[in-house]
Amino acid sequence: MTSIAKSGMMRASSNRPPIMKNTAPTASDLPAAPADTPRVPPLAPWISLEARRAFDGLLREVIPPFATIEQTRAFYDGENRKRLKVMRELFAVETAPRQIAGVPVDLVVPAGRALELEPGAPMLLCLHGGGFGWGAGAGALLEAVPIAAVSGLPVVAVDYRMAPEHRYPAATDDVVAVYRALLADRPAAAIGLFGCSAGAILTAQVLARLQAAGEPRPGATAMMHASGIELAGDLLVMAPALTSQTTVTASSRLIDLPYFEGADAGDPMVFPSEHPQVLAAFPPSLLMTSTRDFAASSVAMMHRRLRAAGAEAELFVFDGLWHAFHMWGELPESQELYARVAEFFLARLPRSGA
Repeated sequence: MTSIAKSGMMRASSNRPPIMKNTAPTASDLPAAPADTPRVPPLAPWISLEARRAFDGLLREVIPPFATIEQTRAFYDGENRKRLKVMRELFAVETAPRQIAGVPVDLVVPAGRALELEPGAPMLLCLHGGGFGWGAGAGALLEAVPIAAVSGLPVVAVDYRMAPEHRYPAATDDVVAVYRALLADRPAAAIGLFGCSAGAILTAQVLARLQAAGEPRPGATAMMHASGIELAGDLLVMAPALTSQTTVTASSRLIDLPYFEGADAGDPMVFPSEHPQVLAAFPPSLLMTSTRDFAASSVAMMHRRLRAAGAEAELFVFDGLWHAFHMWGELPESQELYARVAEFFLARLPRSGA
């Protein structure tokens, strides 16, 4: 059996089934925008009121300048904790910290299930976002909780090593170590791999590493709001004007992140998108993005390149929404994303006991 070491007290939610509460706001719930709110193109009429409300909050948000990585992590951890509190109210799960192959992870299972991985049964690996510098802990759970609840599958969220303490390929090493340990008591086809933003980039890097090592690939993968491709294209240029956010600009490049210091952008295990022979060996892949996501052009190109290489790939695009919008679990659009991800994995991973 896979060796999963307990590393703390179990954190458990109530035993409610994962049924969404009806929290839809009315138009009167949306506050009037102050005069200094940035002006952006209006959202289409089909965008939900919940999404409009969240987007209005983004327009008002002021991200302070950070002098240290500790300040950056503290800020985003605070934001993630607030959103995780909402997510736990919407989705019933049990969670517990563990270790697999010496790597810290969080195990997330649907409410009422035992906090363990059944040998041979299908499961998912979750790789969190955060620019390879933050996002562990609450951020990882924020991504894993709804997918576990909606899919009914156990999810292992990996707390991989990040910059500036560590550089590429530390995160890949950690995820591959966990993956190899899980293969001890389940076939590779029973494992699904998914990630958002930096986690989506890491997902593609892990797949390239496994191929290079001649190891079996997972049964399916989902990459949201990024993939194994450099940032470029129209949406990278236009996104700041569409969202008022300026943390990512037209000149932003992934290879310039501290994590990739010293890495070779031409290495297929850094950006697999440039290597068709690598993409041809990808498992069935679901790519998801949105039209105000700065990574949308890159995600669309990755989808085209996967299809050109002969890989099975699907692209799902949400209109009007921003990068990693599904961290707001109350949005109907987020709930649609969770359902599509769950549907994709359940259709491709073997049934438990099969």
